Amino acid sequence: MKSDIRDTSVGLLARLLLLLSCMIFMLSCVKDGSIFRGEVKPPPVETKAVISGSLCQPGVVGNLTLRPVREPLSLPVCDMFFPLSNLEGIESSARLDIASQGLKSWTALESPVQRSLEYALNMPQDKPALTQPGMALTWAQVVRSLEDFLDLLPHLDKEPELLAQRFIWYGMRKNPMMTGYYTPEIEASLTRKPGYDFPIYGVPSDLQYGKVRGYDRFYRVEQGRVLPYYERGDMDVRKVLDGQGLEIAWARDPVDVFYMQVEGCGRLRLPDGTTRNVLYGAKNGYGFRSLGRILHSKGLLSKGQLSKDSVKSFFVKHPEQMFSLMAENRSYVFFRLENSPPEGSIGKPLTAMVSLATDRELLPLGSLLAFEAEIPKARNGKPSGRRKVAGIGLAQDTGTAIRGSRLDYYIGEGNSVEPIANNIMTKATVYLLISKEALING
Repeated sequence: MKSDIRDTSVGLLARLLLLLSCMIFMLSCVKDGSIFRGEVKPPPVETKAVISGSLCQPGVVGNLTLRPVREPLSLPVCDMFFPLSNLEGIESSARLDIASQGLKSWTALESPVQRSLEYALNMPQDKPALTQPGMALTWAQVVRSLEDFLDLLPHLDKEPELLAQRFIWYGMRKNPMMTGYYTPEIEASLTRKPGYDFPIYGVPSDLQYGKVRGYDRFYRVEQGRVLPYYERGDMDVRKVLDGQGLEIAWARDPVDVFYMQVEGCGRLRLPDGTTRNVLYGAKNGYGFRSLGRILHSKGLLSKGQLSKDSVKSFFVKHPEQMFSLMAENRSYVFFRLENSPPEGSIGKPLTAMVSLATDRELLPLGSLLAFEAEIPKARNGKPSGRRKVAGIGLAQDTGTAIRGSRLDYYIGEGNSVEPIANNIMTKATVYLLISKEALING
């Protein structure tokens, strides 16, 4: 009887020891993540995303894997924007050619997109970036769209169709008019010397900006009175800023300074051959008038001769009229001397053939766009024929004349791109790209 009890106890103890050993083994497997490893293979991953249905499989390029994407249950629509279908989005994305923008790979867009993202992240995320009747877009949705686009960039060289599968393409019911701008290079000196007689002003200390009678205005205060800031004629003709030490450089040609103010930035070619950039500092708050159109309105230039070259040729023959005619454009821009590249309104460097100036009431600053347009080609410093650009644009700048259905396309730095920039005047096809996850998650 004792022997049976002993045998039973030994057997029970052996089973307990075996159970304890199994538990220790399982716990060690869980700890190092190896439990069931090698016993059950994960399901194969699809290399192409499925368009139809409510769930797309992850796309894979090499070792990179994208998260699954869902289809929004409904899409906002308004009088200004309309959503393309998935098929229309694929057809539109197939027409994109980033090489037409001078880009060798989609990944070249990473830095400019990151700049837009930094701007959008600094905005109040729950506030509207875009408000149209029937359609609102928050800054959080702009941020999510830019983040999702950055995730896509390593995949798009091999699978550009992912841009249509993961984004809603919003077409514009009215195709905007596209013009061009660039960073001009002008001859200037950092100190006044013979031949360099025309001031380039920094921002005056008495220039203020704020609410005046309920509206945001540029203004100055004189003997306790709030007054509009000085006009161009005050600076160029009456010389009200002379003697205040505001000159940051001196130019050879005042017409060059005028057109540099039109562009909002410039590159100074100094007497020793080196260069310095001048970037936008502030403006005096008046509306802009084209100098060519001013001359045309007075019968001094024909309608087909409104270019910068035609204007400069006129003033060579009639220098006595130069400052009085320029003063009819009351707008004036002040600069700051920098070593950094030209910046847009988002406070970040512009990217040639990518950055766009827009009306922020129409297309939010920082937003992601796709566009198609015909622009001039240049040969020997003159426009020669036309070519198509179809690529990705980023709303990174604004402009006094850019209001409503208008775009200004940044072409780059230096006078070599001037024939292209100054001769863009065309209707563009533009799409606002919003990621599906941004529309789903708000």
